[in-house]
Amino acid sequence: MKHTFYILATLFLPTVDSFAQTDTSVLYRNHQLEAVSIQVIRAERIWPVTETFLDTKQIEHNYTGQEMPVILARTPSVNWYSDGGNYTGYMYLRLRGIDQTRVNFTLNGVPLNEPEDQGAYFSNYPDFLNSVRSIQVQRGVGISTNGTASFAGSVNMESPSLYDSAYVELSGSYGSYNTYRLSPEFHTGLMKNNWSFYGRYSNTGSDGFREHSGTKGQSFFFSGGYTGKTSFKFTTFTGMSKNQMAYLAIPDSLLKRDYRANSLTKDEKDEFRQSLVMGQVTHGLSNTASLNATAYYTYLQGGYSILVSPDLYRYSVKSDFYGLNLNYQLRKSAWNLSAGINANNYVRYHSSALLPYEDALLYKNAGYKSEASAFFKVAYTLQRFVFFGDLQYRVAQFRYQPDQQTGIANSAVNWAFFNPKAGISYRFKGNHLVYVSVGKTGREPTRNDLFAGYDNMDSTNLAEIGSFTRVKPESVTDVEAGIKLWFTHYKINLNVYDMEFKNEIAAIGQLSYIGLPLRKNVASSYRRGIELNMSLEPLRGLTLTTQANLSTNRIKSYTTDYDSVTYTNVQPLLTPQVIANQSVEYRLTSWLAAELSARYLSSSFLDNTGNSNYKVPESLICNASLNITFLKQHSISLMANNIFDQPYYTSGYVQGSQPWYFAMATRNYAATLKLRF
Repeated sequence: MKHTFYILATLFLPTVDSFAQTDTSVLYRNHQLEAVSIQVIRAERIWPVTETFLDTKQIEHNYTGQEMPVILARTPSVNWYSDGGNYTGYMYLRLRGIDQTRVNFTLNGVPLNEPEDQGAYFSNYPDFLNSVRSIQVQRGVGISTNGTASFAGSVNMESPSLYDSAYVELSGSYGSYNTYRLSPEFHTGLMKNNWSFYGRYSNTGSDGFREHSGTKGQSFFFSGGYTGKTSFKFTTFTGMSKNQMAYLAIPDSLLKRDYRANSLTKDEKDEFRQSLVMGQVTHGLSNTASLNATAYYTYLQGGYSILVSPDLYRYSVKSDFYGLNLNYQLRKSAWNLSAGINANNYVRYHSSALLPYEDALLYKNAGYKSEASAFFKVAYTLQRFVFFGDLQYRVAQFRYQPDQQTGIANSAVNWAFFNPKAGISYRFKGNHLVYVSVGKTGREPTRNDLFAGYDNMDSTNLAEIGSFTRVKPESVTDVEAGIKLWFTHYKINLNVYDMEFKNEIAAIGQLSYIGLPLRKNVASSYRRGIELNMSLEPLRGLTLTTQANLSTNRIKSYTTDYDSVTYTNVQPLLTPQVIANQSVEYRLTSWLAAELSARYLSSSFLDNTGNSNYKVPESLICNASLNITFLKQHSISLMANNIFDQPYYTSGYVQGSQPWYFAMATRNYAATLKLRF
């Protein structure tokens, strides 16, 4: 392998990720009431949980408006790709080789995953990370949270605090492919009457790296509240996006002639608007106990156009999602207890029309999804030991209302899951920690899984779709063990994991007619690996960082649908055995810093047959940045990505006995100006 030396180096060079994290009990010491909604789903550093924490500084580091997967790729075991090839628009991530529909996303404890297909669509909220104060990524089953199952992991985010300092800021970015972002924001800080307000507006756009893959968007974020023995916080944000579509990969043979090719036409576009509003009330029952209630509502409307020559079809969706969280927390002596319930309802209407006759619908159907869950967590500290237990019970129902013209009756399916987790951690010599944990989580199929990729059920596909019980729920048993060491200039997180799946709903490397990945149950599979996170400061101002993952991933038996051939002990698609980030940052002065970073991905397969003709090649991509601070609070950042101008891929699929790839951007640049007052 060409980069063997680099791979070995990642095992010994240091890394940073979450070492700036402060224990949540300290982090929220001055405003615990506001933080209860997120504390109950976050793991504290001393708990036996594999996690990575990103604070505001780490999120903002070299931030130019990139979508969520780009930032999360700074944490271990995350791979990503983008439809347009650059850092805006539609992007997708995989955590430990598992797609993002099995990753739980929350903001202030409120679910962000769309319940029907369990995805979180951050492209609908341009510049969303500009209003995120901190992120904790829990890998593996983690601890219980709200919303869809935390199967591969969870990403819980915190919006700006009512206690943040007052400021006014104007930030803007411009870069290759006419990529731009302009964003004014303000925070009043906590005023004398105990009220506080925050607001941000963003205008973003890009032509995209691939041909006609541009995107334009706007977003608005506002929060405010009152703090006291009873605290109230109101948060709302809205995003509007218009995109030229590029969701299809390109065959390898064509990419060699036209690397920026896009087989979709300029007429194939989409437009979405999504809004979320939440109200949170927290009451201090005593000095050690508190109760929090959160009500939330999300609205989505939009659609996309697909050309089936010579006709242009319009597919539209509209959804309503509302729910309630109740959380109780007690911190007393050696005990940390929390309990919570979450209940929500969701409806999504699907319709299609032949353009330009948008009012003459070809069909209209609806999917109704409801769920409820309850959890109880306890952490007990006994001298240097922490004993942790977590029980969750979750039920969900999906009900389908078909188009009236089909003559098909309504149908429904119910699921119930019991998700236990337990672990022990041991602290030695101050801040050092070792831990072990085991947990189990179950998860229901998505609508797309149930419908075999179809958007509407009728007499032509009813037999193929079959019963909603055709696709079985999947479950995983996850064993984690790790060590966390903290020294003055050297820090390390090292963990191993073994995720054993039953009836995994695995991608098969093909797309539906509307561009969604197709999946099927495989009886037995696993993900096993080691993750390393270190930071080293050998000299004042010099920081070396790495995030690395080495893994072995297997499906024990896989049978193809197209020729019924069975393959045994094969590597699941898009699960590279090595993912490694390495960076060197040097702060020359208090106002000038430079960084050089590299990201290595080993090769991975495009399907589950182990065929070496269907592989994503390995890649090593280098980036550089220069950060200048002036007048104490203002800054200019200059970035150069893929500085050696390498064509590369991180995802794709198989079609027509050929490998198809999503081309990623060659050398590109971005500059960011931030003025803060």
